[in-house]
Amino acid sequence: MTIRIQEPPPLPDYLAKNLEGLSDASSSATQLAVYRTQLAVYRTFVSNIRSHLANERTHLAYLRTAISLIGFGITINRFAQWLLQSELKGSPLPLVDVRHAGSFMVILGVLLLAWSLYRFWVVSKDIEYGRFVAHYRATFIASIGVLVLGGGSALWLFFL
Repeated sequence: MTIRIQEPPPLPDYLAKNLEGLSDASSSATQLAVYRTQLAVYRTFVSNIRSHLANERTHLAYLRTAISLIGFGITINRFAQWLLQSELKGSPLPLVDVRHAGSFMVILGVLLLAWSLYRFWVVSKDIEYGRFVAHYRATFIASIGVLVLGGGSALWLFFL
């Protein structure tokens, strides 16, 4: 979809001349109503641009978070491997099987990335059709996913 930037419609010269010194005559009121309608159309156009840009910023925030989760999962895995290889036999850390530590975070990052692409597409269509649909369930699921899978990584790393 290509968005063309438009200028707000200027007050036409004939309308400005007609309105000078006149009281609220019916023809002037009609001309002003047409002009106000043109301004409303322009404001709606600008509002849609802002909405699309906000949707894109939100998608990029999800993308940044997904990359962080993937990177954090890989870091957990490598740190756990280093702890095992450093031969800290007398360490109080109960590291049992850390070959896949951090996997939950990597999986969550990939799932979040897929979900953000889907969400970006749906919200873009909603903006185009002029409707708003709140998706509370998706927000709760994403938050609980971070809590469960992040906590699962920590539990697996230290207690299993």
